Amino acid sequence: MRLLSLASLASLTLLATACSTAPAAESDAGIDGSPFGEDVGARPDAASTTGTITIGPTERPARLIAPPTVTEPAALLVLLHGYGATGAVQDTYLGVSRAAATRNMYVLIPDGTVDASGKRYWQGTPGCCDFAHSGVDDVAYLSGLVHEAIAMRPIDPNRVYFFGHSNGGFMTYRLACQFASETAAVAILAGSDFPGEMDCVPSRPVPVLHLHGTGDTTIPYAGGNVGLGAFPGATTVAARWAMRAGCDATPTMGAPIDMESTIAGAETTPTTYTGCGPGLDVRLLTMEGASHIPTFTSGMIGTEVLDWLLAHHL
Repeated sequence: MRLLSLASLASLTLLATACSTAPAAESDAGIDGSPFGEDVGARPDAASTTGTITIGPTERPARLIAPPTVTEPAALLVLLHGYGATGAVQDTYLGVSRAAATRNMYVLIPDGTVDASGKRYWQGTPGCCDFAHSGVDDVAYLSGLVHEAIAMRPIDPNRVYFFGHSNGGFMTYRLACQFASETAAVAILAGSDFPGEMDCVPSRPVPVLHLHGTGDTTIPYAGGNVGLGAFPGATTVAARWAMRAGCDATPTMGAPIDMESTIAGAETTPTTYTGCGPGLDVRLLTMEGASHIPTFTSGMIGTEVLDWLLAHHL
């Protein structure tokens, strides 16, 4: 079966539908009002540090969005979409560029390549989602975009972050492993890591924030297999990165958080590994009953994801 017969993964393309239910405070079609998936031909302008520009290779461009007012040096967040989605849809759903606009963050929004079924994907960890085994080097592509963005804009190379959903989360874990020396911290929503602990040997420990719903039937919280090999569950992944960071073996459980607007009460349990190496920690947000595409309470992406990322630097 390809990704649960690809039937359940049709939910990823329903990100577009989910966008219509996303809280207004966390949604944005782009600071300049243009859809990111549309190439308007705006190439880098060295005379300005604001606005939205197109960077990257001509055959695979990406959008770099500046905050309205840039305080130098600024942080950079790279947003990685889920399988079958696009960067534009992912940003509209999560409202990342809007939340970043008030936090002095540039946002880089690339797109994965298109597979034989017409779905955009990333060559993440082996579990998801290069079904054709194309071998496309997305680490090289994304690291190249980061380097170009830093060269073009006043971006702090010590504050480069990745945030990925589903297949984008698998890709984020690959980057945490293979691009660790230039990655300050990562956040993953409903994704997973390499199958085995020794499949990844990062050059340095990376702070990890993992968000996952226990009601996720696409990329199950407990781990699973979508047709390309098994992937570990959220608690296993968090413990793995905590060990790499030298954290205490037993995490601390925090007060519940109301992150999912369609579930009554404070459904999310934060679990944090502390006692880690300098500047390191690992945090797991378990969203009880939440699906693969949670409907986030207004402001949660900013306060629980972006603010956590910004607390870390190389």
